[in-house]
Amino acid sequence: MLSRRTRSALSLVPAVAAFALVGACGAAGAGTAGGQGGAGGADSGTTAAQPLPEWGNQPHQMLSATESKQVGWFVADAAGFALYRYDKDTAKPPKSTCDGDCAKSWPPVIVGEHTMTSGVDPTLVGSVTRADGSKQVTLAGWPLYRYTGDKKAGEITGQAKAGTWFAITPEGKKAQADPSGGN
Repeated sequence: MLSRRTRSALSLVPAVAAFALVGACGAAGAGTAGGQGGAGGADSGTTAAQPLPEWGNQPHQMLSATESKQVGWFVADAAGFALYRYDKDTAKPPKSTCDGDCAKSWPPVIVGEHTMTSGVDPTLVGSVTRADGSKQVTLAGWPLYRYTGDKKAGEITGQAKAGTWFAITPEGKKAQADPSGGN
């Protein structure tokens, strides 16, 4: 478990350096057996443009503030994939409702040994126990998910899916389309 001081220091580490740290710790290939769903049809070789194996079962999680012309600021994982919140979940108290077939398309971000942040307030990061007993990462109380439809870093194809899925901002809010076209 990281101390508050260490978490605070890590929140200042640029995302690129943190990604290198995560890679050095073996996160890119260290999934645990029996995890929550796979990447769904991904090739067996892993490249930077593909999701990490065993979605959500990494020993280290990285939450990084990222900017896009599509939605403005949103949170991404160590590989640059967008993280989402689900309107049918609750933040107060935290509750995850995406199970079964839902979790195949929207794999939950499972708590790892360490969660690092860059541009995200570490005091907003927590966890919730899912129906299957696993622990899911939360941001401002909202359970976090990835979307298997995002095939490369920076894609946000899950944005506004079914009117209930939204990329999550560093403050835990719904990312919205940026009418100014971004910066």
